Amino acid sequence: MNYNLNEKKLLSDLKGLLQIDSTNADAGAIIPEAPLGTGINNAINYVLALGKSFGFKTKNCDGYCGYIEMGQGEEMIGILTHVDTVPVGTGWSVNPFDLTIDGDKAYGRGTIDDKGPTMVALYAMKALAESGVPINKRVRLIIGGDEEGEEWHCMNHYKLTEEPPTYAFSPDSGYPAIFAEKGILNVCIKKKLEPTIPELGFFSGSQINTVPDYAKAIVRDTVYESIGKPAHASQPQEGINAMFLLTQKLRTLGVEHPFLDLVEIASSEGLNIDVEDEISGKLTINPSIANVNQDKAVLKCDIRYPVTMNGADIRNRIAQAVRPLGFDVNINYDMAPLHLDKESYLIEVLQKIYEDYTGDKSGPKVIGGGTYARAFDNAVAFGGRFPEEPNTCHQTDEYWSIKSMRKNFDIIAKALESLVQ
Repeated sequence: MNYNLNEKKLLSDLKGLLQIDSTNADAGAIIPEAPLGTGINNAINYVLALGKSFGFKTKNCDGYCGYIEMGQGEEMIGILTHVDTVPVGTGWSVNPFDLTIDGDKAYGRGTIDDKGPTMVALYAMKALAESGVPINKRVRLIIGGDEEGEEWHCMNHYKLTEEPPTYAFSPDSGYPAIFAEKGILNVCIKKKLEPTIPELGFFSGSQINTVPDYAKAIVRDTVYESIGKPAHASQPQEGINAMFLLTQKLRTLGVEHPFLDLVEIASSEGLNIDVEDEISGKLTINPSIANVNQDKAVLKCDIRYPVTMNGADIRNRIAQAVRPLGFDVNINYDMAPLHLDKESYLIEVLQKIYEDYTGDKSGPKVIGGGTYARAFDNAVAFGGRFPEEPNTCHQTDEYWSIKSMRKNFDIIAKALESLVQ
């Protein structure tokens, strides 16, 4: 079955969604009907209104999330997406809260993570509903509002109040089918500073799952700054960490401080966490947020660890490494890894759809990112970027290729066709 996409209408609807500021933890007033912020609730309602206009059943789940449902049957196929975004940051060449098209590129905060895939998935549902293909299961697009936060209040609320999907996939990552996601560990490394330590102000980062692109230090009333390049914390090598740049600058000026000593060893090698396994590869670390004043020094790090390991062991290794510098380590957040058998039903169905469409036989893969697939049983990440495409998630001038949108539409529609039989 070939499915038709009204590309002009999809882009118009995506434009309207991008124009809603739904920045995680900074989305307007917190009110009873919008516990995550009015902007996030407005974005959820915007997508629900589109789903209703397509003739689908919709529900806003108390402002935490919402869903759009089609079809009939006891079993339900879930599509897991989100409409909250990371902060915009600085340096954009276009309006981040709008859709700007330049050739094949559609720019705006959330185009690829994850407002664009949300719209593509909704249009794939519409195409399937209009195709005449027999549908023996329900399809439910579950739209979260707190994916970029640490607590996932949206999915926690959904699981308390709504029916879980029988199988689900999240087009919030990439292709091929993803059978494993590394563990996500957020640690806080901190030290109370004695009055004898030279005063230093150091500030960097606002979102723990993003490589910080700006850092500022104040030394003897002089301000120093560094500009880096943002990237998703699961791929820190794709960014330039401004915290490291500024530390190096201060060192060349002869500045001495325990926090600078800490940043200099804030790597997998320096913290004795240079570990890996055969399934998911190497651990990665992103020193994300720095806050230093005359009383304390705090460094928060985002770590993605292999699926056969656990967060407590990683924390203990770090604690041992930083103890000589006088720092303590606490775990702020630890999300266990996700690991499905490569031969599981869901992986096999989705991987076949991908392989038939692209000819890519490289097989299912592992990611460092964390998707809503972790929130449910029998769920995986599937969709978003193709292997050859750059990852612009969390970056300045985030964009998604329109060609990639079309291909995602085709693959998601075909995946739903297979799963609802």
